[in-house]
Amino acid sequence: MTVSEYIFDFLQKKGTDTVFMVSGSSAMWLTDALCRNKDLCKICTHHEQAAVMSADINARVNNCLGAALVTVGPGATNAITGVAQAYTDSSALIVLSGQVSSKLLKYEQVTGIRQHGTQSLDLAPIVSAITKYFAAVMDPSDIRYHMERAYYEATTGRKGPVWIDVPVDIQNKQVPQDMEGFTPPNEKYDQIDRDVLFALLGKSKKPLILAGGGADQDSVATLSHSLRIPVVTSRMGIGCVPSDDPYYVGRPGSNGQRAAHFAIQQADLLLILGCRLSVSTIGYYPERFAGNAVKVQVDVDQKELDKSDVPVDYKLHTTVSSFTAALVDAPATDSGEWVAHCVAMREKYPVVLQEYREANPLNAYYFTELLAKEAPENAIITVDTGSVCNAVSQTWHLKKGQKYYISGGLSCMGYWAGSIGVVEKPVIALSGDGSVSMNIQEFATLAYNKLPIKLFVYNNNGYMLIRHNQHNYMNDRFLGVGPDSGVQTPDFCRVAQAYDLPAVRIQYGDDIPAKIREVLEMEGPVVCEVILEPFGPMAPRIASRVMPDGSLKAAEYDDLAPFLEKNDR
Repeated sequence: MTVSEYIFDFLQKKGTDTVFMVSGSSAMWLTDALCRNKDLCKICTHHEQAAVMSADINARVNNCLGAALVTVGPGATNAITGVAQAYTDSSALIVLSGQVSSKLLKYEQVTGIRQHGTQSLDLAPIVSAITKYFAAVMDPSDIRYHMERAYYEATTGRKGPVWIDVPVDIQNKQVPQDMEGFTPPNEKYDQIDRDVLFALLGKSKKPLILAGGGADQDSVATLSHSLRIPVVTSRMGIGCVPSDDPYYVGRPGSNGQRAAHFAIQQADLLLILGCRLSVSTIGYYPERFAGNAVKVQVDVDQKELDKSDVPVDYKLHTTVSSFTAALVDAPATDSGEWVAHCVAMREKYPVVLQEYREANPLNAYYFTELLAKEAPENAIITVDTGSVCNAVSQTWHLKKGQKYYISGGLSCMGYWAGSIGVVEKPVIALSGDGSVSMNIQEFATLAYNKLPIKLFVYNNNGYMLIRHNQHNYMNDRFLGVGPDSGVQTPDFCRVAQAYDLPAVRIQYGDDIPAKIREVLEMEGPVVCEVILEPFGPMAPRIASRVMPDGSLKAAEYDDLAPFLEKNDR
């Protein structure tokens, strides 16, 4: 068995089912070994960024190790955005890269010369900061150790990407029969003091769960239902609770939902489950976040617990599932009035206002509301970044059985292409006209593989989120936000037709629900261009104003714009 054959045999046995790739000469033996492995599906993308993003979503959807294969030099550097995205969002994937000969690579490593081989780069200093494990395979006998170590790092604790760089002269060498393996260390987590937690729950009248990307739907449902605790979610945690769950309150954030912000600031006990408390979730005054609550934070990443931005009373380095198991038999909280109050707030402060329904061109929030109503219960939803992520994350009514994925920490444009990673299951992909353009070459991948992806292009004539920023803070000095300032996006229906993809356009005056159903019922991939307001509202949001010294001063966390009168809060 060669090194390349060993790698793909290992991945297949560990549960990987698909490899996303762009071929290249320095990955020639890796590519050939993958070609001959009949148990792995192969999907060829047209950019390495899209290959890694696809591996990312493949890992999340299937709870497996996603895999991408790229080549030397620019092939590897093209993959970096996808890897950084997976690193910030804790996605378990492996990148396999071809490399120049081990002799040339060794010279680069030892001397620090800029380049010694054609297209070559010493990748270690470039990608080590955004991977949990990186290794250049310089000896065939090391491949077992590297693969076992990489799999452990990617899938254990806080998940993340790993990278194995394989020189071309190593790829086709035979592996020895006896090779040293990797021995995983014992996982060490904190002991959970049930007495303390039971006492906190017993005293609480206004408990609240904040679920993040490190939480899971089963744990959140178990805790909220058995202990009668309402739930808010960060954007990475949206998939943790359906919107019609009786304990669901809403989603906080820089662009959030009022009820969620009010609930956080009114709670007397906040259980923070797998949420890293990013600025986009907690606002700009972390010391006042959930200021009335005793805060308990649960996370598998000790570095997240070490942060001191938000004063947290109890920090537990453990898994959310272990924390849930420790509390599953706790007495239910005395929270009946509080639960009713949270539900009432959720109903009192809708995101989609009546004027949104009357807007011409269409309003993004209103269109999202209509699309969410038509989406099937088993739909996989992928959401790109920018204004579309705000509108969809604030509006989408998540049905039971749906899954919801975003580019959270990195917020990288073009993430819609990660939908390719779902492979055979139907996907509703939502992206803005600016973001679609970042990976528009993947229309070819959709068409060739006949993937059941329905791509809705939110066309607001450029970069609406940046247009808002330049309006609010730059006195309408616009640059790089639309056709009048240097950015021209195409007619996406015509582009889709060039790739032999079915295309549908939705605009004001159409029977929108009927057209949405038409798109969702079509076989295979479809591009649906939705013509929206170029300067539509983005609200509710935490607003800031420019101070005389040039700094920005944000409003309080529970005082979202457009601002309410005191008697309306």
